[in-house]
Amino acid sequence: MQTKNDVEKFIQSYVGHVEKKLHNENQLIFDYTDTAYGKGITEIESILRPLWGEASLAHSENRSINQTILNKITKGIDPSSAEYWGILNDKDQRAVEMAVLGYSLLLNETVLWNNLTIKQQEHLVDWLQQVNHISLPNNNWHFFRIIVNIGLENVGVPLNTEKQNESLQIIESLYLGNGWYADGSPNQMDYYVSFGFHFFSLLYAYFMKEKDAKRAKTYKERALLFADDFIYWFSSKGDAVPFGRSMTYKFAQSAFWSALAFCDIKPFRIEIIKGIILRNLRWWVKQPIIEYNAFLPIGYAYQNLIMAEGYNSPGSSFWAFKALIITALSKDHTFWKANEEDLPLLRGKKLLKEARMLSIRPESDQVYLYTSGQYSKTEHLHNAEKYAKFVYSNLFGFNIAHSNYLRSQMAGDSMLSLSEYDNLFRFRRECTQISLHENYIFSEWYPWRDVQIRTYLIPFKYWHIRIHEIRSTRNLQGIEGAFSIPKPDVLKDTNAGIHEEENRSYVSDGNLYSAIINLHGYDNGGKVITTEPNTNILTSNPSLLPSLEANISQGNNLLVSAIYGGTQPPVFENVPRFFQERYGFRMVQRESETFVKKEG
Repeated sequence: MQTKNDVEKFIQSYVGHVEKKLHNENQLIFDYTDTAYGKGITEIESILRPLWGEASLAHSENRSINQTILNKITKGIDPSSAEYWGILNDKDQRAVEMAVLGYSLLLNETVLWNNLTIKQQEHLVDWLQQVNHISLPNNNWHFFRIIVNIGLENVGVPLNTEKQNESLQIIESLYLGNGWYADGSPNQMDYYVSFGFHFFSLLYAYFMKEKDAKRAKTYKERALLFADDFIYWFSSKGDAVPFGRSMTYKFAQSAFWSALAFCDIKPFRIEIIKGIILRNLRWWVKQPIIEYNAFLPIGYAYQNLIMAEGYNSPGSSFWAFKALIITALSKDHTFWKANEEDLPLLRGKKLLKEARMLSIRPESDQVYLYTSGQYSKTEHLHNAEKYAKFVYSNLFGFNIAHSNYLRSQMAGDSMLSLSEYDNLFRFRRECTQISLHENYIFSEWYPWRDVQIRTYLIPFKYWHIRIHEIRSTRNLQGIEGAFSIPKPDVLKDTNAGIHEEENRSYVSDGNLYSAIINLHGYDNGGKVITTEPNTNILTSNPSLLPSLEANISQGNNLLVSAIYGGTQPPVFENVPRFFQERYGFRMVQRESETFVKKEG
């Protein structure tokens, strides 16, 4: 995946599979899984989402989109057809799928518009206009209406100014500053900021640069600010940190960078932007979930329904094709002529204030995002695992619980899990208070109404310290989880293995190393938990999870641990030493030290 031809072949292999299935069966209904919005809309999604790549490619080749897909569209928009896509309801999933049709109307007229008869054009306008007659969630969805409306305006349909302004104002109300938006919930700043807000705002800025120059300029400026932070989510290998919902959208991770290239906006040199995009695509095509001439299954790096949300279908993952709008650029464009470059020199530690994250990069291929205070009010499946863990990593991914019963099923990596000695665990979800600093992050959270936990996350280069001040009216069992690694089929490396000792536990598969050490307050020695298979989003293997256990009594308790994760064996002599002082906590590592003042 290095040239435009490589990306074109990738698109064509998937579009060809959709075409073949439609030709043979006249439908894309999937009997083996379903969504909250039903199989009929799932088919619409599966037909239209590939157009993010196919329409872009057709634009650069000055041709129509795939004829089989075009035929399905003309039937879907025809109210007299048995295959009519229907009348929309409020907050309807079909509004999401309309956006790519709006985008197609903004491209060369040979892509879509000129391939329709006058009657079919009327049908398309009527079907798309429905987006102006329904209510939308107050989040990134308003960009679907915005893109549809400017697409319609581009082919001569009068703009619905009232609804367009309404949506633009709602988008504006979600802007936090420094390039970041909140996706509806004030505590949700995930990949939707990149492939939702900025992707569409850049398209708007490009196509509306003359009609709405002021807003276009604002959107470009915000994208430049966002790029300076978002680049910290990517490693030099091309992979990005999995975090938040909709991980099944896969290489949509790089859609923001593709939109920058499409719009010729350069927060970094075009060679750097090209490198980010193509390295990300190359990382993805090496994953077992990517199969040519097929669909993109539900899951992250492998097929996995456990991590899915209720809106994920076998066609949902084609949202990733938004990253392929770079094929709209001609082969003579500077993007394709440029030589890829590595990431620019990035800071080893950077506070991403609006995202409520502290980024740590001990090596260029290792990215850790420490976070507190993010949460999605939508409460999609496994919300806590996707937003509320202490740290997220490109190397280790994160675990999704099979259930909250038994530690092996709960698979609680990068979190403190608590039970009333009944094997039914709770962990951090929403925070009642947070505080962000250049050297640490603080949060307050309540797993029960009468159990207060005040957590400090203090990153060092390869280690980090977790401090929990616990005030409880209950006797509780606490399980502190480090990073998890795949359980090897055979332990081949001489350094690989499972180690359980009095005050620590650590594991390795010869490639990844994870360790946790008791600095204060834990009991019963270090334990390695073997989790259920298919819990980690990067690997289907059962995971090995180093952990510590604590008996938490009624009253005040203090737990302090040091956690390591990396590609080299941990050097235990370098573990930061911990000192509790009157007004805070002091950590000393060799010649350096960090003091954390007690919050509140």
